[in-house]
Amino acid sequence: MHVAFMAVPAHGHVNPSLALVAELVRRGHRVTFAVRADFAPAVSSAGATPVLHDSTFPTTDSDWPDEEVGAQRLFHNEFLFVTPQVEVAYAQDRPDVVVYDIGAWHAPVLAEKWGIPAVQLSPTYVAFEGWREEFGLDSNAPVKPEVAAMNDEFDAFVASQGVNLSVDEIKHNPHRCIVTIPRSWQLRGETVGPRYTFVGPCIDEREHQGKWTPPANKKVLLISLGSAYTDRLDFYRTCVEAFANATDWHVLLSVGKYIEPAALGPVPAHIEVVQWVPQVSVLAVANAFITHAGMGSTMEALHFAVPMIAIPQGVDQFINAPRIEALGLGAHIPMAEVTATRLTAELHRVTTDPTIAANLDRMRTETHTAGGAPAAADIIESLA
Repeated sequence: MHVAFMAVPAHGHVNPSLALVAELVRRGHRVTFAVRADFAPAVSSAGATPVLHDSTFPTTDSDWPDEEVGAQRLFHNEFLFVTPQVEVAYAQDRPDVVVYDIGAWHAPVLAEKWGIPAVQLSPTYVAFEGWREEFGLDSNAPVKPEVAAMNDEFDAFVASQGVNLSVDEIKHNPHRCIVTIPRSWQLRGETVGPRYTFVGPCIDEREHQGKWTPPANKKVLLISLGSAYTDRLDFYRTCVEAFANATDWHVLLSVGKYIEPAALGPVPAHIEVVQWVPQVSVLAVANAFITHAGMGSTMEALHFAVPMIAIPQGVDQFINAPRIEALGLGAHIPMAEVTATRLTAELHRVTTDPTIAANLDRMRTETHTAGGAPAAADIIESLA
């Protein structure tokens, strides 16, 4: 069958689907992926044929909004801009089923127009009973004028597409959803209904990124703040200060593409400063991970049972980081509280505490037995 994947162009939204793409290709299905050109190599390496479209999404850290209305506007504009492009791109090659990321609102609209099934692939928490109350959202509170204007524009656009889908169905409450986190990680997982299937993280080796080989006779500490909000030079300098004398460790410090490694000045030989790492390959051999606690990075760390020191930067990271601490899987340090002394102490704690090691081992077992990409592929085949 022909399976079309759709996602917004961001690593945390594209990467969780790559193992599933590869699994479907292995089963003999034809997979296309509607994506911006800079993500074409990643989807091609998984076996999908890229279907290219332009995008309004940012390509640099500085363009990512820090406040809620700006974030809503980001996804809203993408929806309006991308929907007609993707519809034209598939006009002569209709898929049998659509698999879509949580931010790809165009996907359920187009699937409804085409009369084919659609399944959401959620790499993060899904709606649960009482979620609005959990996050302090008052349904009766007045709507900000700019949000109200977006809502009106959204409703008008959906109506113009001739589909009978509500805002809630498109944004928050899909007809069918595959969730790539373990149920035990889901907030109030016991209240989530049967339309949601938790298959755990679908980890892809991402061979196109290359393989990282650790130095001999060294423990490995990976430090990375992900692919967005990485312009944190002072933080990286604090890391160098914290681990300058930790010569029994090899510290792999990823500073992102907007900071030159030379900006940190001279560093000890056991600290390797780079702009990017093949993260899955590194975590497979790492002993500890200082992370922004993005959901993708968190799931990869749990898959390999790597203890974490979580320093959140934005969005769901502020939920994940305290959860890492609360579930005994590592430590949580707010960025404002980061010091060299605190980093050194927490690294010792998370790598020597037997309770943390046991909790990580249990979580690794759950992530490996939840079903992963094969279970997700079974669901997609059953829908078409």
